[in-house]
Amino acid sequence: MTKPIIGILGGGQLGMMLSDAAKRVGIKTHVYCPEDKCPASFSSDFFTKEDYNNKAEIERFSKQVDYITYEFENIPIETIDFIKNNKKIRPGKKSLLLTQDRLTEKEFLSSLNIPIAPYMAIETANDIEKAHKEFKDCIIKTRTLGYDGKGQESIENQNNYSEVFKKIKLKSIIEKKIPFEFEVSVIIARDLENNIHHYPIGKNVHQNHILKHTYTPTQLTDEQTNKLISYSKRIITELDHVGVLAVEFFVTKDSILVNEIAPRVHNSGHWTIDACDVSQFEQHILCVAGEKIKKPILNNNAHMINLIGDDIKEWIDKSNTDNFKIHLYNKSEIKEGRKMGHVTYLFGKQHSFE
Repeated sequence: MTKPIIGILGGGQLGMMLSDAAKRVGIKTHVYCPEDKCPASFSSDFFTKEDYNNKAEIERFSKQVDYITYEFENIPIETIDFIKNNKKIRPGKKSLLLTQDRLTEKEFLSSLNIPIAPYMAIETANDIEKAHKEFKDCIIKTRTLGYDGKGQESIENQNNYSEVFKKIKLKSIIEKKIPFEFEVSVIIARDLENNIHHYPIGKNVHQNHILKHTYTPTQLTDEQTNKLISYSKRIITELDHVGVLAVEFFVTKDSILVNEIAPRVHNSGHWTIDACDVSQFEQHILCVAGEKIKKPILNNNAHMINLIGDDIKEWIDKSNTDNFKIHLYNKSEIKEGRKMGHVTYLFGKQHSFE
């Protein structure tokens, strides 16, 4: 049988790694991105540089590929609506709609009786005052377009609510800060036949609101593990999500709360490229192509480190060894806070990160 061509909306490093993974399983990719010389443009078999709102080009792109996926969740919904055959889109529109907006995401999680941090939608300055008095320690987050700490405003020591409200340029929510012990993420995948597999759970450490380290596997109690997997399976099934999905959690002394859902391959799963027999990227490509997913096998314990901004300068001239693997994203300009690559250190299975 002829292998399909998979279209990828978005040309960042996730699109690049999806294209690399597709090559390993004999599948071609066609990346659609408005940016020239983006990371994925160097890896994909075909590339279209056009705006996401260009209906004619999106329709042309959709006719040139067998299936369409996306590498980030801020693709305009209009772009998805331009694609006449919505059965080509994997994951589907529902996953985008419910995760693009923090409010709808939280309402979705609440409908599934999955624990989340207390929150409130912000319509006026009085809403901020009310939430601050109720939550004490809280944070404002934009409902859309927020990532890596962008679109957040802390009011921990703030009582000038009118001034805070004026700073908010997008629709937002206010959320109670959770005194968690640590953060973890579950990378989980589902195919067309509702087969579901997950990767070993990783512990995440952020610096300046940006993921810096992921350690896997992490030591958890059986109860914690069961809750993490149960919640993740409930989410991916209810979304009818085909492909990889990531769920970020706060682990506290006595509970587990969902922080965010990412309807795609995720930064906290990059270590799977080198530590597992099938990476999150290969798994996603298999799901999108309509093939049966594989139960991943952990070959090595791993510590992934993001190379942020100038961090990359230390690694440009280094080569891979048996113990560490370097992945650079071919970005043309180094910027503060920008993810430029990652390094994965591999350890024997007997190694513990605790």
